[in-house]
Amino acid sequence: MTKPALILTRPAPACAAFAASLPDALLSRVRVVTSPLLHILPTAAPVDLGGIGGVIFTSANGVAHGPEGGTVPAYCVGEATAQAAASKGWQVAFHAPDAARLLPMIKAHRPATPLLHLRGTHQRGDIAERLTQAGLPTRAVVLYDQRALPLTRDAQAALADGPSIVPLFSPRTAAQFADQACETRRATIIALSPAVAEALARTVVQQILIAPEPTATSLRFTLETAVDWNRLA
Repeated sequence: MTKPALILTRPAPACAAFAASLPDALLSRVRVVTSPLLHILPTAAPVDLGGIGGVIFTSANGVAHGPEGGTVPAYCVGEATAQAAASKGWQVAFHAPDAARLLPMIKAHRPATPLLHLRGTHQRGDIAERLTQAGLPTRAVVLYDQRALPLTRDAQAALADGPSIVPLFSPRTAAQFADQACETRRATIIALSPAVAEALARTVVQQILIAPEPTATSLRFTLETAVDWNRLA
């Protein structure tokens, strides 16, 4: 039986980290094809932590391109982001699986203000504006840009030639994949969240599986299920 292609589309460092996190038993049953759909570029924007009551990180890229941690607390989206922040010296107060759950936690915590959101050019919803409107003055600094990249020839060939499994982590990359992929009818999509799946609503695929929780761990479990189903098909 032909091994399905596992097409990884995260930025190159995240692709490598995700592949390294997969068990050998799973990797032996797929053919990994790497095709980053985003390239992360720093903006070199200055960050002034003077007088800041806390910092918000919504991705590990914000941590990577931000300053070393200080004494102010950090509030993070995702366990991986929280781990990256802690490794860089930040005092992580708490983290949540997504921004929708992090914001109520911050509001309930009533931290010292102003807060600072260190983010990329593209975001879903204006976190700084929403917190400011809730009475927690927050400003944002854009530390990196997420430049779109095309699907590689290898990825297009894998989609055309046989079964494939494609984990997608954001609505933006899901929409980009849907727009660029020449053939998707034999693709199984592993979506991090319903919002990611919604971006593929008009794309004909074999199936879409949504991770029970918007975390990399939950997505990995869903990926293992997809690989098992492919083997039994």
